[in-house]
Amino acid sequence: MNKTFTLFLSFCFCLSSIVAQITITEARENNPDGSLAREGQTVQLTGIAIGPNLRPGGFTFLLYDVSNSIGITVFTTDNTTGYSVTDGDELTVEGVLEQFNGLAEIEPTSIAVNSQGNTVPDPVIVTDLDETSESNLVTYKNAMLEDVSKWKTSGSFNVFVTNGTSTIQVRIDSDTDISGMEAPLGSFDITGMGGQFDSDAPYDSGYQLFPRFVGDISPYNTTEIVYEKMSISEARQTDGDGILTRLDDRVELTGIVYGINLRPEGLQFTIIDATNTGIAVFSFSDSFGYTVNESDEITVKGELSQFGGLAEISPDSISVLSTGNDLVTPLEVNQLNESTESSLVTINALQFVDPTQWLGDGTSFDVDVITDNGDTLLVRIDNDTETSTMSFPGCCVYITGIGGQFDTSAPHDSGYQLQPRYPHDFMPYLGTNNLYVGEVNVYPNPSSGTVNIEAEDKIISIFVYDNSGRKITEVFDERVLNLSNYSAGTYYMKIHFDDAQTFQKLMINK
Repeated sequence: MNKTFTLFLSFCFCLSSIVAQITITEARENNPDGSLAREGQTVQLTGIAIGPNLRPGGFTFLLYDVSNSIGITVFTTDNTTGYSVTDGDELTVEGVLEQFNGLAEIEPTSIAVNSQGNTVPDPVIVTDLDETSESNLVTYKNAMLEDVSKWKTSGSFNVFVTNGTSTIQVRIDSDTDISGMEAPLGSFDITGMGGQFDSDAPYDSGYQLFPRFVGDISPYNTTEIVYEKMSISEARQTDGDGILTRLDDRVELTGIVYGINLRPEGLQFTIIDATNTGIAVFSFSDSFGYTVNESDEITVKGELSQFGGLAEISPDSISVLSTGNDLVTPLEVNQLNESTESSLVTINALQFVDPTQWLGDGTSFDVDVITDNGDTLLVRIDNDTETSTMSFPGCCVYITGIGGQFDTSAPHDSGYQLQPRYPHDFMPYLGTNNLYVGEVNVYPNPSSGTVNIEAEDKIISIFVYDNSGRKITEVFDERVLNLSNYSAGTYYMKIHFDDAQTFQKLMINK
């Protein structure tokens, strides 16, 4: 054998021994039929170990690429590498890429520990399981066992849990400390490693969640929580110090949703019953899968709490019973007190104490208004509402909103506020420079349906709104309105002239 040929063979041998170093993202790439694109190839992958090891004597754990938020399962029936799975180890794993029932795996031939004590990533919150949850650390919130009888107290088994919208399969492995436990009852959050068991192409079903230990199910209650069903009025009862008598009790309340969500990262809104008695719903960072929609009828199960004198329910679960329900007629008041807390109310704001308090810059701010009986009330404009970017609404407006409170000292009988929800909660919203100063006469008022409007100048148009701010009719160049088809109650007329406008309050009696 000549020297040149020997060198050529040596070069070929070196090439054949080189193992491709690729990312976990590349290792997880699929063909159009869902099969693993690099199946059978020997590669090197680097990532953070997430355990526990679900296969004593071998390996089943996650290797996770923190920078790209993707993982792969490390699997082998025999541990020939001598490695003991430890959360937070940065590993370089050399092995063969395989796929088992849709699950991408690397079967290791060697494992090198690069560093230890690395931060394990926080779980990703999901509302269902899919390809993105496979070999990822995820949390499924507000879950309940679909069928408690399917829970076993030994061995490995599958159960289904639901959040009321979706249902996922949970795999309890016999090598976790969950196996042997009684079934968790009530609502809980469940964290675990995403898995898959789907034997047919294109491998887009059969996703599972593998909780790692008891702490992955939170709270883990083996005794079912009993929620006492009661009215909002009963939940709102207080003692002599203004403290809720049922504080910290778990109750079930039903009401209609009012307003928007004032806490985008969690929940903050109000439910009100048919008697216009309401209570705040508050969650610091959990939406419980519910999107706040005014007029929904919902049932909230949770714990009664109190903040700054304001009665609240901190939900454990929220169920939507119906949508598009009628809202109550706002209560017209001159004062804000305990009776207006979390109720829908209207005040007649004759003037603003200091117009410069109105910022309109998208932030939250407070303004003081004087009512028609001379009382000064506080109006709270929240930055999450459209009212925070309104221009100054001008004088002589009716303001509708939800009664609030912020009073940190017993007996919690002060600090009451009015919190408008929308721009049309200012009736009318006329601005400051286009108020009609001429005389306007609306009669008869109250009326049984036919209304006459007299004014010094030509009327261009008239818009009529109901007490919730909904426009019910509009007319042009007319001075007689027929409102006989409308129910008895309070209405508002916004009257437009050539370069100005005004409004009139109108009562219809039947």
